[in-house]
Amino acid sequence: MKNKNFDWSTTSPLNVWQILLAVFGPSAFAFFGFHWVLPRVVNDGISPILGWGIIAGIMLAILTLLAFMLLTHDARKLNISLKARLCLTRVSTKQWIYYLLLALLLMLFASIIQPTLAKIWQALDFVPPEYYPFFLRGVDPAATPLEQLSPGLPLLGAYWLLPIMAIVLALNILAEDFYFRAWLMPKMSWIGRPTWIVNGFLFAFYHTFQLWLLPILLLASLIFAFVVWHSKSIVPSLVLHFVLNFLFSILGMLALITGLAP
Repeated sequence: MKNKNFDWSTTSPLNVWQILLAVFGPSAFAFFGFHWVLPRVVNDGISPILGWGIIAGIMLAILTLLAFMLLTHDARKLNISLKARLCLTRVSTKQWIYYLLLALLLMLFASIIQPTLAKIWQALDFVPPEYYPFFLRGVDPAATPLEQLSPGLPLLGAYWLLPIMAIVLALNILAEDFYFRAWLMPKMSWIGRPTWIVNGFLFAFYHTFQLWLLPILLLASLIFAFVVWHSKSIVPSLVLHFVLNFLFSILGMLALITGLAP
């Protein structure tokens, strides 16, 4: 009979080189997709938003599938349920309140620091590539004409973009939480208490394909890693990840598509 509990110390640990490969292998794959394939797709006339959505969706689907394969293999090896190995453990109400407060602080900090970051990147001439969609380049939609936000693809009335965005964001959440936190973090637990810090830093620098977002990415990565390490569950991380992505992406895109954005 399979055990319903997962003791992190029972899973096969990864050494330093295996951890780096596990992080920067997918990073190199993403870098290739976003900095080699995407610009060529955009140059062929596809809009940055649509091109990014297709490429990101394919790569994230592959990483999600890989994560589930690794987690399933680990569950069988440990003779535990897949749910247990997925780290889908319940958390207390007190923990939920604590984690939600952390998420609110992250949202507040991100909203405050984003305009300053955009000015710093501009001053350093560290400008994100034009073939990236506007929401990943630090562009302020409220201060930019709608037609300049998405060259070649009018946003007003483009409701069909919403399901594409929703699928990509869902895959992003599944890939990142199940691969980097549910699968990788327990295999790093031999590091001890700093495990969540190391995991957070590595996850932030996994985003070599968009390092201009590093300050915000690093803070978010550390918060998500702390939540998973502290609770031994990715449920709060999944929920917080969904809320943050939904609020910052889907609702913002919906406002632009409907013309409700200022």
